[in-house]
Amino acid sequence: MNSINDFIEKYNLDSFDEVLELTSSDKISFLNDLNALLKTICRIFDKITTVFSLRGGQVLMSLAKLQASEDVISKTDVMNCLNIDRREKLIHAFDFLLEHNYIEIKKKTSKFHMVKLNEGDNPDFKLFREIIQKFWISPEEEKNKTTLWGDVK
Repeated sequence: MNSINDFIEKYNLDSFDEVLELTSSDKISFLNDLNALLKTICRIFDKITTVFSLRGGQVLMSLAKLQASEDVISKTDVMNCLNIDRREKLIHAFDFLLEHNYIEIKKKTSKFHMVKLNEGDNPDFKLFREIIQKFWISPEEEKNKTTLWGDVK
């Protein structure tokens, strides 16, 4: 499934004359097509983040990913998730995102910051977070998977 229009057409979702009734095998097909569509959307997010200003998109994606498993997210957690070796590479991204109200930073100490997506002012981040948590594979996860494959040999 490569397009939302194809998905809508395949299941007649734009027809108000018919009730959407799915048999068990049709439901499986529907869910598989929906997952494929969401994976495509996630790949688009991934591509967009590589051109987004100052790695800001990558930071947003890592925050969305980390919120599934972490109660407290620090800038170091984001750096590790993105498999970036120096925090200086992300300073401008955090400043940009904070300035545009995409993230919230709560200072705990001068060196430690708790960071999170600002879903209060950006309600669309909830869907963004759900898609990222389910489908995006972070650079850290890719690195860990590669390490595991290397250890198997």
